[in-house]
Amino acid sequence: MSLSPNEIAALLPVAIPAAVACVLPIAALDKDQGTQKWIRGAMFVATLVALAGAFLYLSRLWSSGMQPSLGHLRMDRLSQFTGIFVLVTGALTVLQLWDHLHQEGWVKGEILSLLLLSITGMMIFSGTTHLLLLFLGLELLSIPLYALTASVRMRATALEGGMKYFLTGAVAAACFLMGSALIYGTTGTLDAAEAGRRLLAGTLDPLATAGAALLLLGFLFKVSAVPFHQWTPDVYEAAPHPITAFMSVATKGVALVALLRIFPLSLAPVGPLDAKMKSALAVLAVLTLVIGNLTALAQRDVKRILAYSSISHAGYLLLGFVAGTEQAHAAVLFYLVGYLAMNMGAFGLLTVLGLVGDRTGLEHLRGKGWARPEAGFAAILCLFSLAGIPPMAGFFGKYMIFKELILQGHVGLAVVGVLASLVSMGYYLRIVIALFLEKPSETQLQEEAERPAPVTALSGATLLVSAAMVLVIGLFPGLIMNGFALRALHDVKQMIP
Repeated sequence: MSLSPNEIAALLPVAIPAAVACVLPIAALDKDQGTQKWIRGAMFVATLVALAGAFLYLSRLWSSGMQPSLGHLRMDRLSQFTGIFVLVTGALTVLQLWDHLHQEGWVKGEILSLLLLSITGMMIFSGTTHLLLLFLGLELLSIPLYALTASVRMRATALEGGMKYFLTGAVAAACFLMGSALIYGTTGTLDAAEAGRRLLAGTLDPLATAGAALLLLGFLFKVSAVPFHQWTPDVYEAAPHPITAFMSVATKGVALVALLRIFPLSLAPVGPLDAKMKSALAVLAVLTLVIGNLTALAQRDVKRILAYSSISHAGYLLLGFVAGTEQAHAAVLFYLVGYLAMNMGAFGLLTVLGLVGDRTGLEHLRGKGWARPEAGFAAILCLFSLAGIPPMAGFFGKYMIFKELILQGHVGLAVVGVLASLVSMGYYLRIVIALFLEKPSETQLQEEAERPAPVTALSGATLLVSAAMVLVIGLFPGLIMNGFALRALHDVKQMIP
């Protein structure tokens, strides 16, 4: 079977990382101590080249206005936006991994292969409305993440976290697949857009509602929304820091984009179903904000604080779906771009400071802000942006969502969101206080003196880049909102048959 140029254009952004992912394990087989160091370096470079190649190709598609497709895989504006989002997240992750894995003493090339496979799955997952292809993308992005969580096998918590993620993820995947089967059984099609039209033409079958609810459960699990969030703190704590950052940003981002494709964009014409989904999301968003923020206040470990922070941010993003307007959906995409910079910077701080294993408590941060002032102040920008303080990116993301909520009459939900942001200042400030206002104990100072200086050049650069992105996006929000988010949504709505 020969592919047309249009089909090749749709396939290339997915094929590039997938092809490199298949080649990297062969290079990892080399056990020669004399060449192993160079091969590892070459594997990291090859991974970055693959990500850069896919990024440049998607950028070219965006600038040219091309929106190719291959069967049910659509490389439209929304897919291009999401692909660039995932590839940038992946590149920052690879740079941080180089430092972190050397600090752990566990540099394994297969980690890069798994990461690229997960990125491939994410691009498929966010680029289709076909429920079967959506499920295949979900599994392709998830299974490598289960292994990546447990990739540093010398730590018992890593194996435990990987198993927890696998078991809970399997249940969520089963629910998603069952929901797809119910939608197919009631409509006779696996394409969500076509299913929406067929449901609109007849009466709403209760089985279709049950199927949509099961689909929603699968999405909410990946987003880490309450009550499907229990896996998040343990998995985030167990995984290597850069992998945790990648999961918190990329997985959440593609799940929200896929949710956007399926419900507001494909099933939106089904009025009763759309109303039920919005009501459910409103309740879950409030629960996510309340439980995520209040539980974060009780944590003493930085990764667990950021895990519950990630849960709470899922609540803010779900509020954009409750508002339901095109501006609100564009605000969700804008928020995700800012969230990329904020969370990659916040988790990157741990790698920059050389905190590995179980040395991620607040007590391990004491005084380190003055030891690495550039990293400390860059982290403050990221943390304050997460809290929604102007003029950082996080403030404008929340402002845009709250504004749309108020315009649609959901004033109470906007008030809950503002109060949740105020509460979040409590745990973000605890990190800042530990960095700059608390002194380390004599025992900690002695341990630090005996420990070799960590490798942090690349992770330090990613932290500074993240902080700069937070500022630039906050100072010039129109660049992302008008130049990318609104254009992606406008074009994809026109393409839905």
